Amino acid sequence: MRTVTIRRCPVCQTIGSHTDQLVTELRADPNLNVKVVDGSKGEFTVEVDGQRLNTKTGEALRDASDLATEIHGASVGTAG
Repeated sequence: MRTVTIRRCPVCQTIGSHTDQLVTELRADPNLNVKVVDGSKGEFTVEVDGQRLNTKTGEALRDASDLATEIHGASVGTAG
């Protein structure tokens, strides 16, 4: 089982909605343990088994479906 930790801004509605979309895509997978925790203001980070994913494309948040596909994939890229 892989552990997915999503740290998100506790007050930003856009990041909150984005987090909800990602969680919806991941919750059905019995091989994932998904945790959402409060992060810093403006934060949206995702870690899989302690490895951080790149969650942005430039300044924009990556699409939740793209992130879910990467999380479900065999290899996880790290933030660069």
